Amino acid sequence: MTTFDDDFVALGPSQQGFSTLFVTEPIYDYGFAGNGVFAGAFGRAGGALGPRTNNTFLGVAGVVGESSDFPGAAGTSIHNIGVYGQTEELGSVPSLVAGVYGTGNFRPGVIGWSSQSLGVQGASFLETGVRGTSFRSPGIQGQSGVGTGVQGTSLRASGVTGISGTQGPQVPNTSNIAAVLGTSDRQHGVIGATNANVGVIGFSTNNIGVLGFTTTGGFAGFFLGNLAVTGTKSAVVPFPDGTQRALYCMESPELWFEDFGAAKLKDGRAVVKLDADFAKVIQRGDYKVFLAPEGDCRGLYVRRRGTSFEVRELMGGKSSIAFSYRIVGRRRDIQGHRRFAKIDTRLPRPAAARPPRRKPTPTTAELRAFIARLEKEAEERRPKGARKVRRLRASPPRIEVLDPARARREAQEERERKGARAGS
Repeated sequence: MTTFDDDFVALGPSQQGFSTLFVTEPIYDYGFAGNGVFAGAFGRAGGALGPRTNNTFLGVAGVVGESSDFPGAAGTSIHNIGVYGQTEELGSVPSLVAGVYGTGNFRPGVIGWSSQSLGVQGASFLETGVRGTSFRSPGIQGQSGVGTGVQGTSLRASGVTGISGTQGPQVPNTSNIAAVLGTSDRQHGVIGATNANVGVIGFSTNNIGVLGFTTTGGFAGFFLGNLAVTGTKSAVVPFPDGTQRALYCMESPELWFEDFGAAKLKDGRAVVKLDADFAKVIQRGDYKVFLAPEGDCRGLYVRRRGTSFEVRELMGGKSSIAFSYRIVGRRRDIQGHRRFAKIDTRLPRPAAARPPRRKPTPTTAELRAFIARLEKEAEERRPKGARKVRRLRASPPRIEVLDPARARREAQEERERKGARAGS
C-alpha cells in the first residue's frame, strides 16, 4: 500500500521510530527515500544537539546526522566498504575495501582538517599506519613525474616527520627543522636505498650538501666502499687563536699505507722489524723505505726487505747513530687497481632534477594497469580465510521524484475507491 501525506510521523517500537525491516529479503531498491531543502534525511542520536557546522559545510546534505556524545553518522560492512564518499562524476576506480573510501577525479578523495591538532591520523597494530601510492613519481627512469606517494608541507615545522620507536636526540647547533626529519632512539634515523641509482642525495646551492657529526666518539661519516671526492679533502683543526684552519691531504695515483719509526745503528748495521699489524695490510714483498740519519755518517741504505728490513751504512761504515724511517706499502686488500682511472662524476640522470613542464595524463591502459596493481596488492594483504572482495554492482537507478499534486490526487482517488467498495 502506498501512502501520501503532507506530514508523516512514525512512532514505532522501542528500538525504531520508523522501520522497513518487515521482510527477510529486501524487495525495494531503497528502504527509505527522502527529499528535503536542507537534507534528504536527518538523524540525531542521544537527544542533545551536535556542534554547529561552518565554512564549506553549511548543514545541507543528502544525509545529515548529529550527536553530542556519540558518532554523528556511522557506516559498517563485513565484506565491503563501511563509508563511501565521492566527488565529481567518476570513471573506473579500484575495487578496494576500507572502513572509509573517498574518491575523486581532480579533487582529493579525502581531506582531513584541524585548526589545533592532527588533520589526519592513521594507526595500525601490525601494518603501515599511513600509506601513499602514486601511479608514477618524479624520478623514475623513462617516465615523467605525475605525483609523489606522500607529500608533507609545513610553514614553520618539518614537512614530514618519521619516528621509529621513540624520538631520538636533538641535533646540536641547528633548528632540528627539515623538509624530512627522521628520528629514533634505537633505530636508524634515515635510510636511503636503491638498486640502480643514488641512495641518498644531499644538495645545497651555497651551503653544506651533507652534514654528519657525532658527540660520543663515533664516526661522523662511515663508508663501506669506494669514496670519490671532486673537490679538496681537508682536516679542520683548531688554532691557538680560537679559529679553525684547514690542512689538506696528499693524493697519489696508487693505494698506499705508510708507517713511521726510529732505530739505531750498531757498528753500521740495524735490523728493523715491521709492525706486525702493519705487515698484515700491505704487500710485504714490495714496499718502500725512506731513511733519515740523525747524525754524521757516510749515508744509509736498505739491504733487504721482508717481515723486517736491514739498514747499513754506506762504504762499510761502522757508525752507531740514530735514524728515522718512513715505510710506504701497497694495500693488500685492493686488487686490480688502475692508475689514473677515469671516473664519471655525473649523476646517472642529470635531467631528473628538472620538473616536468606539464602534468602528463596517463592513458586508459596505464590507468587500468595501476588500478589492477592496487587491487592485487590489496588481495595479497587479505587475511587468510577472509571472503574474497566482490566488485560493487552498478549503482541502482535514481529515484523518480513524483509530482506532489499528482501523488495527492492519486492517493485521494485510491481512498475514494476503497470507500466505495466498503459502502457496497
